[in-house]
Amino acid sequence: MKTIAVVGGHGQVGKGNVRELTNHGYFVVLMGRNLKKMEVFAQEFLPILEQSEVDLNKFVIPEKLADLDMVIVCLDQTDTQFVEQCQKLGIDYLDISANSDFLKKVNLLPIPEKSKRVIGLGLAPGVTNLAAAAYTKKEPSAQMIVIDVLLGIGDRHGEAAVRWTFEQLNRTYIHPKWAQPIENFVYSRKTDFGPPFGKRRSANFGFADQHLLFSADPSRNYVTFLGLDQNWLTALLRTIKKVGLARLFKNPRVIKSPVWFMKRGLVGDRSFVVKVSNGQVKDPEKIVLFGEEEAKMTAEIAVFVANKILIETLPNGHYHLTELTTMSEILSQLPRLSATE
Repeated sequence: MKTIAVVGGHGQVGKGNVRELTNHGYFVVLMGRNLKKMEVFAQEFLPILEQSEVDLNKFVIPEKLADLDMVIVCLDQTDTQFVEQCQKLGIDYLDISANSDFLKKVNLLPIPEKSKRVIGLGLAPGVTNLAAAAYTKKEPSAQMIVIDVLLGIGDRHGEAAVRWTFEQLNRTYIHPKWAQPIENFVYSRKTDFGPPFGKRRSANFGFADQHLLFSADPSRNYVTFLGLDQNWLTALLRTIKKVGLARLFKNPRVIKSPVWFMKRGLVGDRSFVVKVSNGQVKDPEKIVLFGEEEAKMTAEIAVFVANKILIETLPNGHYHLTELTTMSEILSQLPRLSATE
């Protein structure tokens, strides 16, 4: 039986990973800084899951990683120390982070010789990358690839994901399309996501997908926009950004309010939508994918990839999701994800 550690396994995405992995018969170890939360979650399983207290911001003693075949990281990191530790020990490494700065650092690490390393497992990056790859296959001459991501605020979003999203309003990123650096939520657009959502507002956002795609294919421009299913909330965030009030989200007390709101799914829809097009109002070759409960879908993708790595004969090395599967295969394997006709 293979042993897989899920770092951040008591979080929203992590819990989904743990449940999916145990359903597939893997032995799972919970890893993280909050031992009490892990202990509570571990009690939901029989036998009770093993827990290991680790802090990825510090050096993890090798004994804590002994006998592991794989780690799946479901939280953000600031440096690549833990990734490098796993590589040296020959432990397969899967990362669900959406932090583009961190993923760029991982991309530049030496290619693993004793294990496999996979990044970009989620909605963006992840599903968006697969959809973009499928779109460029249909439209090989397309130079501008626009990725629109619509999130339903009725979904129960994890605390870490909500904090990260609102913190991005005060951050910049480098993008080849605009003057460098560019701030999040500066450029807005209206796009038609199709029924039942119709037209929704979105704004530029520094998701890692556009950076990973451009790194692999610098001959095109990739740009990602983020919108919420409630237009009023997208407009409110744009206004907050425009008048300079986004700095308030630097205050931990202030950010507690959107975290509380987004975690409970009080209004809105549980759906998510990904649209890839040339950015024009009408694009007959556009690709639109949709589903419900983003965190659960992310977990299903991670476990799908874990199965591929542990069961199939793949050479050791560094992988993006687009190198392991296709949009068509994911659609056939994940009933939670669908495509419009």
